[in-house]
Amino acid sequence: MSVRTKFDDLIRAMARRDWGTVDQLLDALETSGWHGGNQVIGAAFAIAVNDRLASAHSPTDVARFVAETRNQFPGAEALPTLEMEALVRATLGEVGLIDNLSSEIALKMQIVLLGKLLQDRDLGETQLEAFIADVGRTAAEYL
Repeated sequence: MSVRTKFDDLIRAMARRDWGTVDQLLDALETSGWHGGNQVIGAAFAIAVNDRLASAHSPTDVARFVAETRNQFPGAEALPTLEMEALVRATLGEVGLIDNLSSEIALKMQIVLLGKLLQDRDLGETQLEAFIADVGRTAAEYL
């Protein structure tokens, strides 16, 4: 299975709320390495954040979204709240907010926040495949 397929499968599992498969895929990616992961997960995260918050958002909206994510996903509790908010806001254009954020922590945050974004969108299969295709095109620009 190619790395790209593993990330596509991860996004599918997240969107379908198949957390057992998500955990298995994350373990496999951790073992085999995250080659291309920053680009694919980053693209999925950016697209999903912009779909959810780009039209009208405030720091309060972002803080509310992060708080909901932290309450809904147990793994999110270990991640720093303000940095999670900064990552979302940076994705929406305030790029200077994450100058000191490590790529490893950013990837963990993106995965958790992406899980919430996909769950909230409740995509049908056709929409999900269109989202994955869009992610693939966007990530290819950076691979």
